[in-house]
Order: sequence, then C-alpha cells, then structure tokens
Amino acid sequence: MRAILFLLTLFLLNGNTLIAQNLGERITLQQCLDFAINNSYTAHKANLEVSKANYQVHEAWSKVLPQINASGSFDHSIVLPTTMLPGELIGQIGTQIPVQMGSKNELDFALTLEQVIFSPTLFTGIKIAKNNNELQRLRAAMTREEVIFNVSNAFYDILNSMQELDNINYMVSTQDSLYLLMEKRVEENVTREVDLNRVKVNLTNLQARGKNIRNIILQQKRYLKILIGIPVEDDLELDDSVTKNIEVLKSGTYLLTDNKIEIDVLNKQKEILALEIRKNKMEYLPKLSAIATAGYQFQSDKLNLTNKPWYSSAIIGVRLTIPIFDGLNKRSRIRQKQIQLQQLDWDIRETQQTISANYQNARDQLEIAYELVQVQSENLKLAEKVYAQTMALYTEGLANITDLLETENSLHEVKIAYTTELIRYKKTEIDMLKASGTLNNLLSDNRK
Repeated sequence: MRAILFLLTLFLLNGNTLIAQNLGERITLQQCLDFAINNSYTAHKANLEVSKANYQVHEAWSKVLPQINASGSFDHSIVLPTTMLPGELIGQIGTQIPVQMGSKNELDFALTLEQVIFSPTLFTGIKIAKNNNELQRLRAAMTREEVIFNVSNAFYDILNSMQELDNINYMVSTQDSLYLLMEKRVEENVTREVDLNRVKVNLTNLQARGKNIRNIILQQKRYLKILIGIPVEDDLELDDSVTKNIEVLKSGTYLLTDNKIEIDVLNKQKEILALEIRKNKMEYLPKLSAIATAGYQFQSDKLNLTNKPWYSSAIIGVRLTIPIFDGLNKRSRIRQKQIQLQQLDWDIRETQQTISANYQNARDQLEIAYELVQVQSENLKLAEKVYAQTMALYTEGLANITDLLETENSLHEVKIAYTTELIRYKKTEIDMLKASGTLNNLLSDNRK
C-alpha cells in the first residue's frame, strides 16, 4: 500500500513538473484556459464546495440508519441518601422510619440503539441535500465561466501591452537609425544640431515609455498567473501570434442560447426553498422511533468488581413524539421562506431582462468594434504609405525633420490605435460569448 502511495505521489509531482515546463513555453489562450479551469484557485474552491455538498448528502442519509450509542457512569456516594419509609413495614403503625438506601459505589454501562420508523421530514431533508449538491455543481459551472471570462480578458490585456511595446521598439529602432544618420549630417554641416537634439528627445521619450510598458506587462502577467493558478515566480510567455491572425466577424454570427446558468441556479434555489417549506410543514406531524437498550450495573459499598455480581438489564420499546405548540416558530419560518420564493421570482425576471439587455448591448458593441477595426486597418495602410513617402523625401533633402517626426508620431499613434481596436474587438467578442451563453467555446475541447 505504501509503495502504491509513493508511486502515485511521484506521478503527481512529475505531472506538475510537466505543466510547469509547458507554461515556460509560449502558450496560447486555449492552453491558458484549459489549465485555469482545473488549477485556478477559484476553480479549486468551487470544486471543494461540490465535495462538501456530496458529504452533506451522506450526512442526510445517515439519519436513516440505526443510531447506536454507548454510555457509562460511575457514582461514589460519600453519604447515602435517606428515604422515609412507613413504620407499618416493621409493625410501628403511624410512624416513619429514616432508612439509607443504595450503595456507595454504582457503576453503569449501557448500549442504546434507536431506529427511526416514521419521520416525515427525514426523506425531504435528503432531497434538499441532493438539490443542494446540484446547486453547487451549477455554481461550479458558473465559476468556470467566470474563470474563462477573466483569464481571456487578462490574456488580451497583456497582448495589447505587448503589441504597444513592439510598436515602441520599432519606433526606437527607426529613431536610432535616424539619429545616426543625422549625426553624420551635423558633422557635414548639412543638418542643424537643434534637429538632432529634437530626435534625441523623441528617442529618449520612446525609451522611457518602453520601460513603463515593460513594467505594466510584468504586473499583468503576475495577475494572469494568479488567475490560472501558477506561482508568480514561474516564467509565463504568451503566444502573441493571435494578434496577427484575428478573425473579425460581425455580431450576427453569435446567437443567444437558452441554457443560461444564472437562470438554472435561481430555479434550483426555488426548488430547494419549496422543499424546505414542505419540510417545515411536515414538522407538525408526529415522529416514531424504535428503542433498544441493554446494560450492566454494579452496586457495592466496596469497589471490588470481581467478587460482587453484575446486574443486567434490557429494554425495548417505541418513542412517539407529537408536536403540539412551539410558539408559532414553524409558521414564522414557513412565512419567511415563502417571501424568499417571491424574491427569487423577481430575481429570475430581473436576470432574464439583464441577460437580454447584455446580449443586445454586446451585439451592438461588437458591430461598432467591427467597423472601427476596418477603419483603423485602412488608416494604418495609409499612415505607413505616408511615412515611407516622407522618409524618402527627407533622405533626398526634400522634407524637413519636423515633417518626418510628425509623420513618425502619426504612424506610431495609428499603429497603437489599430492594435487597441483589434484587442478591444476580441474583448468585446468575449463579452458577446458570455452574453450568448457560449463562453465554453473558447476551450480547446469545444473548438474541435
């Protein structure tokens, strides 16, 4: 048995090592999601709630089985109690005689068995536990969707920052080449030194901005590591190729589904409340149990357990409990749960309207995001063309440094705007998937 446990532990450790090695490579969004739904801290806590609900079902079933208890007691009387007996027992009519009764040492052992024969609330309690188990599973599924949503947004936030850093690095490289070119021209007295200084200032600002973006990326990665459930000290490199192959679809591609977990959770809560009301009403009915008790008793003035006899006893019977008046306690509890049912009805209506509104908002926003991506794509092509033309003119001496710097800044801003709109489109698409109830499509198992 110990050997099996050792091998199992070794296997799990090797599995974690393989996971860490995979995360050290460039990973895609699907890989992040597949890992997160099984290993995120939120997912672990949700799974523990499901496990706890399973044991609650076992707890409810345990009350159907016989309840066996053992008890024991030892009493040593320093002074025996006195009882007044009638004098007629010894021929002294009309008198009372004080008599000390009992033994100084009393030792009792007993074994009691109780089996419920009829309890109207017992099986209803089991149904409540089973429904609560199903409720926790629904909540775990809802948590799964929240993990997918949060991880996806965090992933694209990092890609957005990475693309901005790439743009800055490209501009730094371009500015650095321009600076070297202008240094030669200053030495040849072809270009003014003040123009060279302007390029240097622009280059320094870009480098400072790049450092700030790198720090932001580090912070965003730490947050993503927490979301997917890996140590913040581990390396995490994301595959940013998705930004070069983003498929931009119109909002009509996504349809609203009927299987919304939020509504299922509320309906399950209604079922549990209805069962609890039924259980409270059944508490007005009597409860019948069978009782069996067997035991031994020792009595003696001297504590000598071997020489004195033990006296056995055995009892069987039934116990009937009939509730008569509890100060209207059960009625008050029933009224409270009936009000909670009414509140849940309103919650369901509100949630249905919210789902519909979120879907329509996401559809409209996705349509706008689609159009903005198309606009920024055309702007980027135009800005790249203008920059290439301006650079050619500047190299030939037909454009000044101001025109070139302005064109470079414009190209940089357009690149950032295009990337921002592209990432915003993907995040809006995630909102759309959530609103339509199809977030699970982002997982690799559902994309095959």
